[in-house]
Amino acid sequence: MATIKKVGKETVEYLEKENLIKVTVPIKIIRRGGKSTIEMPDGPVQQHHMDKLQHALIQGHRWIKLLENGRYKSVRQLADKEKVDKARISKCIRLTCLAPDIQEAILCETGEWVLTIEACLKPFPMLWTEQREHFKKLALIFPKEL
Repeated sequence: MATIKKVGKETVEYLEKENLIKVTVPIKIIRRGGKSTIEMPDGPVQQHHMDKLQHALIQGHRWIKLLENGRYKSVRQLADKEKVDKARISKCIRLTCLAPDIQEAILCETGEWVLTIEACLKPFPMLWTEQREHFKKLALIFPKEL
């Protein structure tokens, strides 16, 4: 397996043309026997420690990209290949419609918009201004300027 070490500062940018959020984390992979870990300044982080909401958002972006690229023709076909319920795929893909600042807070753990996965997998408004008001009521922590 490999050890992955963070070697720089992460960046987050919004790509307007593609309507995507691009998160870049510079890492260095060191191949060694044993298990795979990610070395961060605070110590190793393994995938099972990743927040469920972060994991669902990342999966949603991955799955929507597979569908948009034409690799899979339908959610059902993707669900069969991934061995996941198609409702789960649909809910995770819907997370990609969250406002960029909410997605950034979830992925980068900035301390703003601390939400539960249960709150995010339920239906929410598609307009970003309405999302902020909706999640302001459900968030454990939210930005002070709202």
